[in-house]
Amino acid sequence: MTTLLIDLTRTTTNSSWAGVPLNSSDVVTIPDSDADDADSGWTIAYDASNVPTAGPIDGSSPTSGDASWVSDAAAEYSHRVDSDTDWNTLNVTGPPNTAFVADCFSSYNISGRTTQWQVNTETAIDLDAFENDSETATFNSTTDGSGNATIRYRLADGSTGFSSANAIRIIPEAGPSVTLDDSAFEPGKAITGTYANYTSAPTVVTLTDSEDNAISSASEITDLVIDDVAGTYAFTMPDRITTGTGTTLLRGPVTLELT
Repeated sequence: MTTLLIDLTRTTTNSSWAGVPLNSSDVVTIPDSDADDADSGWTIAYDASNVPTAGPIDGSSPTSGDASWVSDAAAEYSHRVDSDTDWNTLNVTGPPNTAFVADCFSSYNISGRTTQWQVNTETAIDLDAFENDSETATFNSTTDGSGNATIRYRLADGSTGFSSANAIRIIPEAGPSVTLDDSAFEPGKAITGTYANYTSAPTVVTLTDSEDNAISSASEITDLVIDDVAGTYAFTMPDRITTGTGTTLLRGPVTLELT
């Protein structure tokens, strides 16, 4: 699993979190906190049209419940939310057409403070920030075909004074994956493996070599078996390639793809 943690504070010293600064629309790389803080391939930045310039303090920590993932620093510091008409928008980039869950957190220790959160065009959620240490605004959404998404916030109707935006967690849905039990593609050999995270059962296996010769179950491979309950596949490697783009056995490194 990939978990992306975003800290909307003046500073952050935790390497597992992406710290988004005030007064800046600089792009920030988000580490993957589940992969030793490696680059996740996701980024976040404020839209330059409305960058926050102030940050109240005195949020509530430690956190629990739905907000138990929020660090003490992220709970206690925040970016200030000033307007009930103008959105502060964060532009997020990641893999195209990727489903994700976004949890948004606000906490401020003065009563009457409510932040409205929205992800893409999903229905906006009002989050009562007063002494909040356990509640989040949670959304299910998807990046577009270019890998873009937006997370934005403003004062909710009826909120007094200003409110806060403290932290965001993004959990992308895992993409399709394929494993191979034995990568020696020998003629006549039984080839087996597993697959996961497909939205529907794959129906075609394609093998492509280093010279772009390709064979598939649409032609040369005649006995492909897919077990969608177990998440397994099996087929027999052909003895000789006589059709498709390959004229002989595949050469060199071979890539297997299920579609």
